[in-house]
Amino acid sequence: MTRRLALLLLLAAPLAAGAQDASVVPDDAPDWLSMGDAIAAAQAEGKLLLVYGYAPWCGYCVRFDREVFTDDAVQAYLAEHFAPVRLNLDSEAVVPFFDVSVSEAELGQAMRIAGTPTSVFVAADGEMITKFPGYSDPETFGLVLRYVREEAYETATFEDFLEARRSVSQ
Repeated sequence: MTRRLALLLLLAAPLAAGAQDASVVPDDAPDWLSMGDAIAAAQAEGKLLLVYGYAPWCGYCVRFDREVFTDDAVQAYLAEHFAPVRLNLDSEAVVPFFDVSVSEAELGQAMRIAGTPTSVFVAADGEMITKFPGYSDPETFGLVLRYVREEAYETATFEDFLEARRSVSQ
């Protein structure tokens, strides 16, 4: 074995060992619903849908699952106000979405999810409210949930909402 090949193998080994699969949900994650059950719960209980777009290969999705969705405060707020569902953007599995049935990948495209992770918020009637792309820490994501639930997006940008919340807490 050449020195160059040996060096490449040494460098690649930690990457392969640390590779994660975002389709593996942590044991202490929220009670994710199927799309049909999430829609039914949103309509019956007056909740909003949280459609969490992820890809199995996405490292930030794994991090979101482990650090944000396992946070007690995030879970409590989700359980009270949202019907959460995971959407595998690489999947061709067909899911019901209100009056249509489409693959998860097609639904992600229809929601214009361009990167992972992305959280899409949908009203109980199927109207998309807003989306939040990327990773955030649990505290910030908790504020995202409040921003959407309190309908603050009607009058303020998320940045303005954050600034107002931070100035009140100081």
